[in-house]
Amino acid sequence: QVFIPNAFTPNGDGENDVFYPRGAGLKTIRTFRIYNRWGELIFEREGISLNDASNAWDGSYRGQEARPDVYVYVLEAECYTGDDVHIKGDVTILR
Repeated sequence: QVFIPNAFTPNGDGENDVFYPRGAGLKTIRTFRIYNRWGELIFEREGISLNDASNAWDGSYRGQEARPDVYVYVLEAECYTGDDVHIKGDVTILR
């Protein structure tokens, strides 16, 4: 029951400005990482909760706007049952 958007628009209009996992069923997100097309880690959070917009990626890298492109995310989490969950996918920045 985890929803992870496949695109977002970090343009400051207050809608879809940040990227983060949403839904229900995960006890904790151990790691949430985002990589560029060359495999370079550009965003990372550890020990966060599902639906936590305060730990969202705002579409920046090293203090600058990341360019419109497709990025890969990897999420490692634990369910309330104790099972490990690994989710991989991609997200597109639209500007």
